[in-house]
Amino acid sequence: MMPLLAALTLSLAIGFSWGRFRKIFSQTTDQAILLSPATTLASAVSLSAAAMAFSANTIGIGGVIVALGLMLALAVDRSGLGTPVRLTLATASLLAHAALSVSF
Repeated sequence: MMPLLAALTLSLAIGFSWGRFRKIFSQTTDQAILLSPATTLASAVSLSAAAMAFSANTIGIGGVIVALGLMLALAVDRSGLGTPVRLTLATASLLAHAALSVSF
């Protein structure tokens, strides 16, 4: 049960941080957004969660974790949650994963 919860927290971290992280790849993104601390935090959380998804699991399970996170990102984009709330939830999810990983 704990490994499943740990995997879900990674999906949540990816899902909540992806919206801001993907903006760094768009040519039309404003320079202020690219240089903002929120974009830096979202990038760090998203990349860390993806790396952790593959480091402790097989490629198949890691891919499922990332895919679930990306599907969640689509739902979060439609929800209207603001960037501060999303990043808070993403960071909390990544920290929860760290806490769960230590316990098993």
